[in-house]
Amino acid sequence: MLIRARPLLAAVGVALLSAVVASGVTLAVLRVESRTNPQSVDIRPGATISEDSAIIQAAARARPAVVSIVTQQQPALVAGSGYLVTSDGYIVTSVDVVAGSSQLTVLISGDSKLHDARLIDYDCQTAVAVLKIDQVSGLPTLGFGDPAAVVAGQPLVAVAGPLRGGAVTRGIVRALHLPVTIADPTAPGRSIQVSDTIQTDAAIDTDTAGGPLLNVGGQVIGVAMQGEGTSASYGLNTADIQDDVQQILQNGQVTMPWLGATTSDLSAQMAALQKLPQGSLVQAVSAAGPAAGAGLQAGDVITALDEVQLDAAHPLALLLRSQFHIDQRVTVTYSRAGTSSQVQLTLAGQHPTCG
Repeated sequence: MLIRARPLLAAVGVALLSAVVASGVTLAVLRVESRTNPQSVDIRPGATISEDSAIIQAAARARPAVVSIVTQQQPALVAGSGYLVTSDGYIVTSVDVVAGSSQLTVLISGDSKLHDARLIDYDCQTAVAVLKIDQVSGLPTLGFGDPAAVVAGQPLVAVAGPLRGGAVTRGIVRALHLPVTIADPTAPGRSIQVSDTIQTDAAIDTDTAGGPLLNVGGQVIGVAMQGEGTSASYGLNTADIQDDVQQILQNGQVTMPWLGATTSDLSAQMAALQKLPQGSLVQAVSAAGPAAGAGLQAGDVITALDEVQLDAAHPLALLLRSQFHIDQRVTVTYSRAGTSSQVQLTLAGQHPTCG
């Protein structure tokens, strides 16, 4: 496992968890604050229901499929959430929930048994991780919503796992396509950039992190993340993690098209401040990679792949995984010292790396 180990005192922890389960861990806690002006929401043709009712129903449908993921049992329980994506025990969560754990224990709603889980694979570029519990079947699952239908201002709901009693937090989508810097789960003191997130005003705590963000139809539109040093929290955008999840389910690992370069995204605002074009700034090139072979250099700004312009909704890493494939020949448009040029290269394949 690439994620470093953390001590886990299993025997004491199981006793603690058993006590929690016995005392009513599966009791639902619905924490929905009242509003002075409830809104109406259309969730399908010909059906209009109140926003409050829609959120309650979405949370109730989702709760059985949301799990708690325990990563440390002593000196205190440390747990996040995740959700079942297949009925035979595959679980989607965020990479920061499982980082540093040498053992993973999963609690399922309505089940007093503790399930050992194993990490199948993860992707630091999107911050998603997939776990598996064995010897289970017929479990409830959650499906992805249409990411193209997610808009700023729409209501959403975050649901925690059974260790928190399935606690519910409501909020709205504040903004889309925001880059967020998070701690590197494989190395202390380093950070990684998640290029495309959903910002929300929903208060995401440690126990809820890794769980689903749902639309009022009960579909997953994001995976909850805690905000650092800000009142806002975030969600991994399902537009970016769906391909990861599908690859892991089919192949057991993630492999993505690769330019052979380390890059960082430049938003329109940051690019303007630095007097550079919007795109992806090349920080380093691998000596034997496609970028080096095509003549790209550190300091170049990649502005387009083929005819697709890089912008906040199409950052380089996520554009590569969504519209291109390994061994594909592409045209790279880049800017160097204010001059725009083009080169062609053949994309290689690589497991997405941290750092």
